[in-house]
Amino acid sequence: ELIWREFFIQILFHFPHVENEAFKPAYSAIPWRNEIRDIERWQTGTTGFPLVDAGIRELNATGFMHNRVRMVTAGFLVKDLLVDWRVGELWFAQHLMDYELASNNGNWQWAAGTGCDAAPYFRIFNPTSQQKQFDPERTYIKRWIPEYGTPSYAKEMINHKEARTRAIAHYKRYRKG
Repeated sequence: ELIWREFFIQILFHFPHVENEAFKPAYSAIPWRNEIRDIERWQTGTTGFPLVDAGIRELNATGFMHNRVRMVTAGFLVKDLLVDWRVGELWFAQHLMDYELASNNGNWQWAAGTGCDAAPYFRIFNPTSQQKQFDPERTYIKRWIPEYGTPSYAKEMINHKEARTRAIAHYKRYRKG
């Protein structure tokens, strides 16, 4: 993580526009959906996707979130929900105890596919698969979502497979070049 931090500091220094704009101009014209209800559910950890929800709840309660969960929650916001990466970047900036502009910005642009070393737009984490791989016993999830497994836990707000297809089509349609 320290090397990535140094890398993103250099990117921000040499390309200061990345603080508020996509590093890759091809992605600057993407119209984000930015549905308020979707953003609120993400910010409160009530998306119905346990790994996403646990991560956000941990962040809101402690100011911390593991790097893997940061990637999953960021990818979910920008690709599954098609919310502007800057919305998530700002939320993390306001809540992370270890916030650092260059790293936060660089990692959000990575998740959105807009950064210099970004994941390709078609790489979309499946939050359920990530949960099975990284929290198979649901220890982390149960710690942060006490109502998990009960009728009071939120239902999945979207169909991930459909959201993935929509995101890929959206990126293809609006990216330049």
